[in-house]
Amino acid sequence: MRPPLVAVLVGFLILTSGCLGLTAPDQPPSDQRALDALNRSQNATADVRSYRTTVDGTLSTSESDESVTLAVTGNVAVDVAGRRMNATTGIEDVEGTVRTRQTAPKRAYISGYTAYTECARMGWERQNLSESRSWLTYTPVGQQLAVLNETNVYWRGTEVIDGTETVVVVGYPSKQALRAVPDVRGASATEIQDTNIENATVTLWLDSETHRPVQAQREIEVADSGATATATVTFDFAGYDEPTSVRRPEFDEDEIWQLGCPGTT
Repeated sequence: MRPPLVAVLVGFLILTSGCLGLTAPDQPPSDQRALDALNRSQNATADVRSYRTTVDGTLSTSESDESVTLAVTGNVAVDVAGRRMNATTGIEDVEGTVRTRQTAPKRAYISGYTAYTECARMGWERQNLSESRSWLTYTPVGQQLAVLNETNVYWRGTEVIDGTETVVVVGYPSKQALRAVPDVRGASATEIQDTNIENATVTLWLDSETHRPVQAQREIEVADSGATATATVTFDFAGYDEPTSVRRPEFDEDEIWQLGCPGTT
C-alpha cells in the first residue's frame, strides 16, 4: 500500500533537512528586512549553550479511494556547549481508510561529530558528521537557519507566539538548497529517490528582542506514483541556556552498524 509509505517518508524528510526532487522556481530577490533578521538570529544563536525542541505535525496521504493521516511528535534536548543531543520521534495513525503498522518511537543521539540513529529492526547506525560545519547545524535550530541561508527569504511582518512578539521570515527552498544543508540520517532511503516534492516552505518566527528562533514550520507537498501527500511539521524552541540533561542511550558497541541499518542498503 503506497500512501502510508509515502507519508512516513515525508515525515522523516521534514524532521531532517530533506533531499528529494524539488524544482527551483524563479523567485524574487530577498527582502532586506528578512536578511537582516536572519543575520541577527545567526549571531544570537552563535553563543547558545543549550535548548529544547518539541515537534508536532500531521502527515496526510491518499491514493484513489484510500487515505491515511498520521501524527508526528518529537522531543529534542540539545547541549550545545557539550556538543551532545538526544532526539525521540514517533509517528502514529490518526484517521483514514488504511491502518498502518504502529512503530515504537525512534531515537537519535549525537556526541561531538558522531551520530547514532536507532534502527527499525535492531541495533544502531553510526554516522560520522563533517567537522567543517558548525556543530549547531546538526540540531533543529541550526537546520532551520542553515536552509534559509541557502535560499531567498522574505519578510512576513510580526506575530505574537505564546506571549512573545516575533518577526516572521519565510523561504521556499529548492532541491539544491535542501541538499546543501547536512543532516543526520534518521530513516531508510528506500524509494525516496522516486518521490517528487512539488512545493516546500520553511517559516521561522524569531524573538524580536533576543533574535533567537521561537518556532519554525516546514510544509511540503509530495507526489509519488499516483499517490499524493501533504505534511506540516512545527518545531517549538524553548529553554535557551537552561540546564539540559543529555544522556547516551544504552547500547553496546556490537549493536552498532557502520554501513547503515539492516534492510536500508
